[in-house]
Amino acid sequence: MSEIRADKLHNVSGDNDSGIDLSTNDQIILKTANTAALTISSSQVATFSKNTVGAGDMVLIHTTQVSSGVGEVIIDGHFSSAYKNYKLIASNVEVATDGANMNLHFYKSGSKATGSVHRSIQIIAGSGGTSVSGVAEQSDTEFAKVGGENIGNDDEQTNFEITFYDPLATNNFKQFYAHAVHQQSGRNADMRITTGFFNSFQQALSGFEVTPSSGNINLGTFKLYGFQ
Repeated sequence: MSEIRADKLHNVSGDNDSGIDLSTNDQIILKTANTAALTISSSQVATFSKNTVGAGDMVLIHTTQVSSGVGEVIIDGHFSSAYKNYKLIASNVEVATDGANMNLHFYKSGSKATGSVHRSIQIIAGSGGTSVSGVAEQSDTEFAKVGGENIGNDDEQTNFEITFYDPLATNNFKQFYAHAVHQQSGRNADMRITTGFFNSFQQALSGFEVTPSSGNINLGTFKLYGFQ
């Protein structure tokens, strides 16, 4: 077996401003013009300095895979200056308690943001009827039912997406947009669109949490993507 060990690799006929930096254990840095264009961390997270994957491209940042009961899914500490906006895609999510709702909470500085200041508006429709309804909330303690309402536990599931707009900004209230398709406990196909914001602080968000209103999350894939 042959092995080559080096801390840095550069073009033999060029300068040292571009190349591969391996000097930090379990980390790879690709440099151009003396700038870290791409950094791959020890946890296999790739961070781009600019639009190196194309304008508008979506880059997978983090995955949480649930295969047994957990009380909540917390995705925190993954927002960075490398991306402006973020999207969570949650697929095949099942809960243990029949009739539970899937709620959203923001995190700031690693802690859950609390208070009766969760403002949201929802549009709801389902296959069990022909009407479209709406729900407005000015002073809730959470963003309720963002990922589905009255979800069953008999091989029923919810699938939802949540877009977080500029969560690191410090000059506005943090807003989101979400849409969910889910089966209620009566096996109806329901659709829910939600927008809202946290009407309390303008500091940066560090992450978020999705939580059933009762019981545990038994199954689901939660993927966080960043948008350049």
